Amino acid sequence: MAPRAARDAVLPFGAFFGRSRARRRAGDFVLERLSATVPEREVARHTHEEAHFVLVTRGTYITAARGAPAPAGPPLLVYNPPGTTHRDRFLSEGGRFLTISVPAHALARAAEVVRLPAGSTLLTGEAVLRAGRLVGLSSGGGTAGTLAAESLCLELLDWASGVGPASRPLPDWLRRARDLLHDADGELSMRDVAAALGVHPVHLARAFRARLGTTPGDYLRRTRLERAASLLARGQEPLSSIALSTGFCDQSHLSRSFRREYGLAPGEYRRSVSSPRSKR
Repeated sequence: MAPRAARDAVLPFGAFFGRSRARRRAGDFVLERLSATVPEREVARHTHEEAHFVLVTRGTYITAARGAPAPAGPPLLVYNPPGTTHRDRFLSEGGRFLTISVPAHALARAAEVVRLPAGSTLLTGEAVLRAGRLVGLSSGGGTAGTLAAESLCLELLDWASGVGPASRPLPDWLRRARDLLHDADGELSMRDVAAALGVHPVHLARAFRARLGTTPGDYLRRTRLERAASLLARGQEPLSSIALSTGFCDQSHLSRSFRREYGLAPGEYRRSVSSPRSKR
């Protein structure tokens, strides 16, 4: 049952203003997909006792997190430390979001090796892709799914700490390489990217993994999947059109890749994050 949106309410571990749609434990962490249920005007200032992440997957959202636009749309990922007091809320009906609750003992263990921000912080890039994978893993998946989800949650703590690979300043040439991959619509080879930047393909591959924590190929694939997830959440565009517009060979190619990354078929993901209004 969702807590009441009373002014200065204190929300305990795992409590949020919303209706639960799926919930699971992954090691120390609790993942929960929710639908926003409290109208924007009724959301008062409130405090969260424990640390958590919020991934907005549907709707227009207002957050006080450092670096966040106002208002913001999906995908949007925010880390809130223990004791966060704010009035973060949805401005639109049918808001959907995933929460990743971090208990105090897990946060204390993480603090032994990483330094987490003291205030609410917007996370971007690869961290958003990792959080997106947790949407599908929030409702099941057996032992392997639990292990995968726990691993992703630990990675998010690393990214939130500001020492994740993508959080350090990148050389200009490597930033351009990332941008080329992010914006690519068609086929693109390592040789093409390396030639455009004037570097050797081996140096490109080695530096990309070392600084961004992933290979260029995986980055390109995940970026395309992120765009596909955003299109799925917005409406009813046919899967075949989404596949072609995001660089996949066909609908089957998109479906196979999407299920591997998000743990759900594209249609299932669309139903999990879309609002009732979008289905009319």
